[in-house]
Amino acid sequence: MSTLNRLKDLTRPTGEEELLDVAYPAPRLHLTLRHAAFAAATVVVLVAGIVVLQAEGASPAPDPELPAVAEVSEMSAMSPEAGTEDMVVSVVGAVEHPGLVTLAPGARVDDALGPARPLPESDLASLNLAQRLTDGQQLVVPVPGDQAAPEAAAAQTGGGGVSLNSASAVELTALPGVGPATAAAIVAHREATGGFRNIEQLLDVKGIGPAKFESLRDAVTL
Repeated sequence: MSTLNRLKDLTRPTGEEELLDVAYPAPRLHLTLRHAAFAAATVVVLVAGIVVLQAEGASPAPDPELPAVAEVSEMSAMSPEAGTEDMVVSVVGAVEHPGLVTLAPGARVDDALGPARPLPESDLASLNLAQRLTDGQQLVVPVPGDQAAPEAAAAQTGGGGVSLNSASAVELTALPGVGPATAAAIVAHREATGGFRNIEQLLDVKGIGPAKFESLRDAVTL
């Protein structure tokens, strides 16, 4: 028998060998109920944070140039001219296009002169360009010298009296019993209220009582 065959014969298992008794170590990983609860809570917090971040990223950024709806509504409600109708005034005198002019509420004398186009010789310095106009008012654009007399002031209305809505403070002093202080009070009241709507509103002017009002009733007009 060859040496190689002899070695194979010696190493062949006979079935009578004893198995080695190996002691395996206990596993180190031991998950308790407390550890499981802590791990589950951690996962829930992480998932909630991811959802919140995604929701914030999906929200569109507000446009800084567009006012909020509430602000727009508030501005509309605060506007004193919101919801009012246009007014019509008559512009006559030294203008290229005399006639009726339709203006927005709260318009002033300067707004009415634009479409009427005053003539080069018109005396605009005698007009209060910042004065507010009222519906139905007539505006007379004079030439130099037209308002030197009280009669010229009366022409502001096209009638026989000084216009409460058009006359300047100097023109109002031509009225009986009206001095510079009272004339200034009339102009201030006119600008604060947007113009006189009836002659009786003179009683609301500081310095004008019932007696003075009766002396002015036939000397003024709207």
